[in-house]
Amino acid sequence: MTEILNFLIEFEIWFYVILGLISLIFFSRLFNAIGNWREAAFGLEHDIAQRKFRSALSILLLIFILFVGEFFFVTYSSSLLPDQSILATPTIDILASSSPTNPNVANIENNESLSPTLTAVEEGCMPGQIEWIFPEPASEIDDVVQLIGTVNVENFGFYKYEYTEPGNTFWKTIAGDNKIVIEDQIGLWNTSQIVPGDYLLRLVVLDNDNNEYPACIVSVRVINQ
Repeated sequence: MTEILNFLIEFEIWFYVILGLISLIFFSRLFNAIGNWREAAFGLEHDIAQRKFRSALSILLLIFILFVGEFFFVTYSSSLLPDQSILATPTIDILASSSPTNPNVANIENNESLSPTLTAVEEGCMPGQIEWIFPEPASEIDDVVQLIGTVNVENFGFYKYEYTEPGNTFWKTIAGDNKIVIEDQIGLWNTSQIVPGDYLLRLVVLDNDNNEYPACIVSVRVINQ
Protein backbone atom coordinates (compact mmCIF):
# COMPACT_ATOMS: atom_id res chain seq x y z
CA MET A 1 0.00 0.00 0.00
CA THR A 2 2.81 2.40 0.87
CA GLU A 3 4.50 1.80 -2.50
CA ILE A 4 1.26 2.54 -4.35
CA LEU A 5 0.73 5.75 -2.37
CA ASN A 6 4.31 6.90 -3.02
CA PHE A 7 3.78 6.25 -6.75
CA LEU A 8 0.56 8.30 -6.79
CA ILE A 9 2.27 11.17 -4.95
CA GLU A 10 5.33 11.18 -7.22
CA PHE A 11 3.34 11.18 -10.49
CA GLU A 12 0.36 13.22 -9.28
CA ILE A 13 0.69 16.01 -11.87
CA TRP A 14 1.14 13.58 -14.78
CA PHE A 15 -1.87 11.62 -13.58
CA TYR A 16 -4.03 14.76 -13.77
CA VAL A 17 -2.60 15.71 -17.20
CA ILE A 18 -3.31 12.29 -18.70
CA LEU A 19 -6.84 12.21 -17.26
CA GLY A 20 -7.44 15.72 -18.61
CA LEU A 21 -6.36 14.78 -22.13
CA ILE A 22 -8.49 11.64 -22.12
CA SER A 23 -11.50 13.58 -20.83
CA LEU A 24 -11.16 16.10 -23.71
CA ILE A 25 -11.31 13.25 -26.22
CA PHE A 26 -14.42 11.74 -24.69
CA PHE A 27 -16.12 15.10 -24.22
CA SER A 28 -15.72 15.54 -27.97
CA ARG A 29 -17.23 12.12 -28.58
CA LEU A 30 -20.06 12.90 -26.18
CA PHE A 31 -21.03 16.09 -28.02
CA ASN A 32 -20.76 14.34 -31.40
CA ALA A 33 -23.06 11.59 -30.14
CA ILE A 34 -25.57 14.19 -28.92
CA GLY A 35 -25.52 15.84 -32.37
CA ASN A 36 -25.97 12.54 -34.18
CA TRP A 37 -28.76 11.61 -31.78
CA ARG A 38 -30.68 14.78 -32.59
CA GLU A 39 -30.16 14.42 -36.34
CA ALA A 40 -30.97 10.70 -36.49
CA ALA A 41 -33.84 10.07 -38.90
CA PHE A 42 -34.12 6.31 -38.44
CA GLY A 43 -34.43 4.09 -35.41
CA LEU A 44 -31.11 2.29 -36.08
CA GLU A 45 -29.17 5.57 -36.32
CA HIS A 46 -30.88 6.74 -33.15
CA ASP A 47 -29.85 3.57 -31.27
CA ILE A 48 -26.23 3.81 -32.47
CA ALA A 49 -25.98 7.44 -31.38
CA GLN A 50 -27.54 6.57 -28.04
CA ARG A 51 -24.99 3.80 -27.42
CA LYS A 52 -22.12 6.14 -28.29
CA PHE A 53 -23.53 8.73 -25.90
CA ARG A 54 -23.78 6.24 -23.04
CA SER A 55 -20.29 4.88 -23.72
CA ALA A 56 -18.68 8.35 -23.68
CA LEU A 57 -20.61 9.35 -20.57
CA SER A 58 -19.50 6.17 -18.74
CA ILE A 59 -15.84 6.83 -19.57
CA LEU A 60 -16.11 10.43 -18.37
CA LEU A 61 -17.70 9.26 -15.13
CA LEU A 62 -14.83 6.80 -14.63
CA ILE A 63 -12.28 9.57 -15.27
CA PHE A 64 -14.00 11.73 -12.66
CA ILE A 65 -13.86 8.90 -10.11
CA LEU A 66 -10.14 8.36 -10.82
CA PHE A 67 -9.47 12.09 -10.47
CA VAL A 68 -11.25 12.28 -7.10
CA GLY A 69 -9.57 9.07 -5.96
CA GLU A 70 -6.10 10.39 -6.81
CA PHE A 71 -6.76 13.64 -4.96
CA PHE A 72 -8.08 11.80 -1.90
CA PHE A 73 -5.19 9.34 -1.67
CA VAL A 74 -2.48 11.97 -2.18
CA THR A 75 -4.04 14.56 0.13
CA TYR A 76 -5.53 12.51 2.95
CA SER A 77 -4.64 8.82 2.99
CA SER A 78 -0.90 9.22 3.61
CA SER A 79 -1.66 10.63 7.07
CA LEU A 80 -3.41 7.35 7.98
CA LEU A 81 -0.44 5.13 7.15
CA PRO A 82 2.27 4.38 9.72
CA ASP A 83 5.43 6.32 9.02
CA GLN A 84 7.70 3.36 8.24
CA SER A 85 10.24 5.03 5.99
CA ILE A 86 12.26 6.47 8.90
CA LEU A 87 12.02 3.57 11.33
CA ALA A 88 15.21 1.83 12.43
CA THR A 89 16.14 -1.20 10.31
CA PRO A 90 18.55 -3.28 12.38
CA THR A 91 20.62 -6.06 10.80
CA ILE A 92 21.79 -9.29 12.39
CA ASP A 93 25.51 -9.64 13.07
CA ILE A 94 26.72 -12.33 15.51
CA LEU A 95 30.00 -10.46 16.04
CA ALA A 96 28.49 -7.08 16.82
CA SER A 97 26.02 -5.73 19.32
CA SER A 98 22.71 -4.60 17.95
CA SER A 99 22.24 -0.88 17.37
CA PRO A 100 19.55 1.09 15.55
CA THR A 101 20.36 2.70 12.22
CA ASN A 102 18.53 5.93 13.02
CA PRO A 103 20.77 8.29 15.04
CA ASN A 104 17.75 9.80 16.81
CA VAL A 105 16.76 6.34 18.13
CA ALA A 106 20.34 5.71 19.26
CA ASN A 107 20.33 8.94 21.24
CA ILE A 108 17.11 7.99 22.99
CA GLU A 109 18.26 4.47 23.92
CA ASN A 110 21.53 5.84 25.32
CA ASN A 111 19.62 8.51 27.29
CA GLU A 112 21.38 11.17 25.28
CA SER A 113 19.65 14.35 24.17
CA LEU A 114 19.16 15.36 20.58
CA SER A 115 21.47 17.94 19.05
CA PRO A 116 21.62 20.79 21.60
CA THR A 117 20.38 23.45 19.19
CA LEU A 118 17.87 23.38 16.38
CA THR A 119 18.48 25.80 13.55
CA ALA A 120 15.45 28.04 13.08
CA VAL A 121 14.33 27.77 9.46
CA GLU A 122 11.56 29.79 7.83
CA GLU A 123 11.34 30.30 4.09
CA GLY A 124 8.78 30.97 1.38
CA CYS A 125 6.17 32.31 3.81
CA MET A 126 4.07 35.39 2.98
CA PRO A 127 2.56 37.09 6.05
CA GLY A 128 -1.19 37.43 5.76
CA GLN A 129 -1.32 35.05 2.79
CA ILE A 130 0.63 31.84 3.40
CA GLU A 131 2.20 31.50 6.85
CA TRP A 132 2.61 29.30 9.91
CA ILE A 133 1.62 30.87 13.24
CA PHE A 134 2.20 27.65 15.18
CA PRO A 135 4.54 25.91 15.22
CA GLU A 136 7.07 28.71 15.04
CA PRO A 137 10.58 28.04 13.64
CA ALA A 138 12.60 25.75 15.95
CA SER A 139 9.54 24.82 18.03
CA GLU A 140 9.48 21.56 20.00
CA ILE A 141 6.29 19.54 19.47
CA ASP A 142 4.86 16.17 20.47
CA ASP A 143 1.72 14.01 20.36
CA VAL A 144 -1.14 15.57 18.31
CA VAL A 145 -0.22 19.08 17.22
CA GLN A 146 -2.79 21.72 16.30
CA LEU A 147 -1.33 23.54 13.32
CA ILE A 148 -2.29 27.22 13.18
CA GLY A 149 -1.71 29.47 10.21
CA THR A 150 -3.10 31.49 7.32
CA VAL A 151 -4.03 30.42 3.79
CA ASN A 152 -5.60 33.41 2.04
CA VAL A 153 -4.58 33.96 -1.60
CA GLU A 154 -6.39 35.15 -4.71
CA ASN A 155 -8.12 32.50 -6.82
CA PHE A 156 -7.53 30.00 -4.02
CA GLY A 157 -7.80 26.32 -4.90
CA PHE A 158 -6.61 24.09 -2.07
CA TYR A 159 -3.72 23.53 0.32
CA LYS A 160 -1.86 20.61 1.83
CA TYR A 161 0.76 20.34 4.55
CA GLU A 162 3.71 17.95 4.52
CA TYR A 163 6.89 17.07 6.41
CA THR A 164 10.31 15.58 5.79
CA GLU A 165 13.72 15.22 7.41
CA PRO A 166 16.36 17.90 6.72
CA GLY A 167 18.26 16.94 3.58
CA ASN A 168 15.49 14.64 2.32
CA THR A 169 13.71 15.80 -0.86
CA PHE A 170 10.74 13.43 -0.46
CA TRP A 171 7.87 15.12 1.38
CA LYS A 172 5.18 13.07 3.14
CA THR A 173 1.68 14.55 2.89
CA ILE A 174 -0.19 14.81 6.19
CA ALA A 175 -3.55 16.22 5.04
CA GLY A 176 -5.12 19.20 3.27
CA ASP A 177 -8.30 21.17 2.63
CA ASN A 178 -9.93 23.59 0.20
CA LYS A 179 -11.08 26.25 2.66
CA ILE A 180 -9.50 29.65 3.25
CA VAL A 181 -7.99 29.93 6.76
CA ILE A 182 -7.03 33.18 8.49
CA GLU A 183 -5.00 32.79 11.69
CA ASP A 184 -6.90 29.64 12.58
CA GLN A 185 -6.48 25.87 12.58
CA ILE A 186 -5.08 24.56 9.32
CA GLY A 187 -5.18 20.97 10.51
CA LEU A 188 -3.81 18.43 12.97
CA TRP A 189 -0.53 16.49 12.87
CA ASN A 190 -0.26 13.26 14.86
CA THR A 191 3.46 12.90 15.60
CA SER A 192 3.08 9.93 17.96
CA GLN A 193 4.29 7.45 15.30
CA ILE A 194 7.23 9.59 14.22
CA VAL A 195 10.77 8.98 15.43
CA PRO A 196 11.82 11.94 17.61
CA GLY A 197 14.17 14.29 15.82
CA ASP A 198 14.40 17.39 13.63
CA TYR A 199 11.97 17.87 10.75
CA LEU A 200 10.80 20.43 8.22
CA LEU A 201 7.09 21.25 7.99
CA ARG A 202 5.78 22.93 4.86
CA LEU A 203 2.49 24.45 3.72
CA VAL A 204 1.77 24.09 -0.02
CA VAL A 205 -0.96 26.25 -1.60
CA LEU A 206 -2.34 25.98 -5.15
CA ASP A 207 -4.79 28.25 -6.95
CA ASN A 208 -7.77 27.18 -9.05
CA ASP A 209 -5.53 26.94 -12.11
CA ASN A 210 -3.29 24.44 -10.29
CA ASN A 211 -0.47 26.97 -10.02
CA GLU A 212 1.63 26.36 -6.91
CA TYR A 213 2.79 29.18 -4.65
CA PRO A 214 6.22 29.00 -2.98
CA ALA A 215 5.94 26.61 -0.03
CA CYS A 216 6.05 28.03 3.49
CA ILE A 217 8.58 25.93 5.42
CA VAL A 218 9.50 25.92 9.14
CA SER A 219 11.84 23.72 11.16
CA VAL A 220 10.46 21.78 14.14
CA ARG A 221 11.65 19.17 16.61
CA VAL A 222 9.52 16.17 17.56
CA ILE A 223 10.23 15.18 21.19
CA ASN A 224 7.89 12.23 21.77
CA GLN A 225 9.07 10.00 24.59
